[in-house]
Amino acid sequence: MITLTARFTIRPGRIPAALKLVHAVKAQSDAEQPGTLLYLVHRVLDKHHQPTRELLFYECYRDQKALDTHLKSSTWKALTRRWESCFEGTPAEIAVTPLDRIAGFVHLEAP
Repeated sequence: MITLTARFTIRPGRIPAALKLVHAVKAQSDAEQPGTLLYLVHRVLDKHHQPTRELLFYECYRDQKALDTHLKSSTWKALTRRWESCFEGTPAEIAVTPLDRIAGFVHLEAP
């Protein structure tokens, strides 16, 4: 399994457009990529618990082929084509952190 986090920052004034692109990637991943095991996106909160322009992704893929499928998807390609208008930096500058799981669990519903 491949697990990673990624962070990128939305340009000022572009939050609705950027989130629309992110939601499209999520929807396609969920519907068409069975090798995408987990795909969570969060807005980072500031010290007052208000959403910032920074997004944090937490993703798990079955294997390298599944990650490659995700990165070759039409919605990911659309996001990268519109990157400059919605996000800071470039796709090559996305802060990606690979992870090695040593413990954990997922509760699908709160107790």
